[in-house]
Amino acid sequence: MREGLTAIISVKVAGLQFEGQTKTKRGNPPVEGFVQQVVNRALAEFLEENPSEARQIITKAVQAARAREAARKARDLTRRKSALENSTLPGKLADCSVTDPALAEIFVVEGDSAGGSAKQGRDRNTQAVLPLRGKIINVEKNRIDKVLGNQEIQALITAIGTGIRDEFDLGKARYHKVIVMCDADVDGAHIRTLVLTFLYREMRELIEEGYVYLAKAPLYKLRSGSHELYIEKESELEEFLLRDKLEKMQVFDRAGSEFKLTHARWQKFVRLLKQYEGWASSLQADYGHDVVRFLEESQILDEEIVDAAAAVKLLGKPAPEGEPYEANLVSEDAMELVIQAVERKTGSASTHRLRRDMFSTSEYRSFVRVHGELKALAGTPPFQVKLGKKEDQALSFEDLRRAVLDVAKEGVQLQRFKGLGEMNPDQLYDTTMDAGKRTLQRVTIDDASAADQIFSMLMGDKVEPRREFIETHARDVTNLDV
Repeated sequence: MREGLTAIISVKVAGLQFEGQTKTKRGNPPVEGFVQQVVNRALAEFLEENPSEARQIITKAVQAARAREAARKARDLTRRKSALENSTLPGKLADCSVTDPALAEIFVVEGDSAGGSAKQGRDRNTQAVLPLRGKIINVEKNRIDKVLGNQEIQALITAIGTGIRDEFDLGKARYHKVIVMCDADVDGAHIRTLVLTFLYREMRELIEEGYVYLAKAPLYKLRSGSHELYIEKESELEEFLLRDKLEKMQVFDRAGSEFKLTHARWQKFVRLLKQYEGWASSLQADYGHDVVRFLEESQILDEEIVDAAAAVKLLGKPAPEGEPYEANLVSEDAMELVIQAVERKTGSASTHRLRRDMFSTSEYRSFVRVHGELKALAGTPPFQVKLGKKEDQALSFEDLRRAVLDVAKEGVQLQRFKGLGEMNPDQLYDTTMDAGKRTLQRVTIDDASAADQIFSMLMGDKVEPRREFIETHARDVTNLDV
């Protein structure tokens, strides 16, 4: 496009060059005027004849204008009279009183509710709090002018004080600790990811210099007698509950055989269960949650059935004593088996359709294999779990873990925090903000090119790479919130 336009203009200018030089010697207007006329006329003709190139030129010009406007906004957002004068700082920011940035830290908090608790509980001398309302804009998907038009982004840029992109100046940082504090749930993780995406793309040096941290908020508060404890992870909760109770429990399978629990056996059970849940998730995606749950709780897996003909033969026999379901084959065709299952305990009936092709899949056969390993370790479901006077029943291996933990909670007061806003100011300070007790995780970039690729893949506007990533790592998910 550029070569064609240059050729047209060059030919026409060459034809006027001598005339232009002659007129200049006589005191008439210089050749610049003739060149402008020729260029304007040739450019107009070219753009009329080449509308696609015209659109590209206009788009480029608009993008350049937006970039200039974005740079101007970035300068305006960080401009203030002095480091101590907060007249231009965002209204939601509760600033600290210390004047040395090396001693100051800012908590970027999810939601006004949690922000209110953080403002009340903080150390006003060194800790500033900036609440963010809702989920900030995804900078990976949007133009910079739209990003800078977002109020939450504006507040974040202004509060930190460094500016962004070409205007970034680490020496103007108002805090040497930028702490992202979000709820310990899926929404909190999403907001944390959006904030980190913004910081990585627009203030990357802030991360490289070790200024960015993640606050580790607790999930649970435990009280056992006079002992009080805050717990951050599900694994820590399980360890605390089972620490002194695991070997005191009694677990009986369908035949009345006891599963002698030790910490080593429990760890092996949990490892196998993780594999089991991974294969179950794969099957649920293709055949439905209800079908997989029926397989787990019926005798089909117990008998290690790996083809449809064997399943038909098994369903023609009476269910053994202790089996939770009385299952009957209602009909069958070339595609599926239709089964009616009646729960013996409640009498409730349900219908399940088992596709014949499911039995030949590698996922189903792996599911059967791990089920057999769990059966060899713990026995055949259903299970009866007892601890003192507390008793519970589990219909499957997955349910057994739930029952063991529920029984272990006897005598323990357990409070789960759904969000930071549910915590009292003193609780929030003691668990998450107190420099002497809290746990902070510094954000680092070990591999810049890998980080670049991950941010583009997971946060960008191309769906296919993200879908492939999810499909590849689906079995690694331990806690799924849908």
